[in-house]
Parts: sequence; structure tokens; C-alpha cells
Amino acid sequence: MNNEDLKKQLGHRIKVRRVDCRLKQEQLADQIGMNQGQLSQIERGLLGLSVSQLVAIARALDCGVSDLLEEVRKVA
Repeated sequence: MNNEDLKKQLGHRIKVRRVDCRLKQEQLADQIGMNQGQLSQIERGLLGLSVSQLVAIARALDCGVSDLLEEVRKVA
């Protein structure tokens, strides 16, 4: 699996968790200090993210980083 595929898988996991938490992109983006456009690109796998951004997203979604990476690990 290449880097682009990993970004898409992680972005999808973030989106699934966000929807499960009943948050809109704008709400999550505000919570983590990012704009909605950036979050949209991350969820679509078009933009990578830093470890600190991943941690902030996990905290805002009330889960661990490992929860977001779990499905990515299974596919890789």
C-alpha cells in the first residue's frame, strides 16, 4: 500500500468516526483549530496530517489514535 492509499484510508476512518459522533466537518475543524477545507481534504485523502493534528482529531472524536489507525493497519 502506498502513501496515497494510506492517506485515503486514514481520512475515511476520520470521517466515519466524525459522522458516528454526529459532528459536521465545520464543528470538528473548529475544535481542532483547522479550517473546514483542510479537514475535507484530509478526509478525502488529498492532504496528509501531522502527528499533532492526528492526536487533536482523536481527542476531539473521543477516541485514541490507535482507533483511527486500526483499520489502516488491517488493510496495509
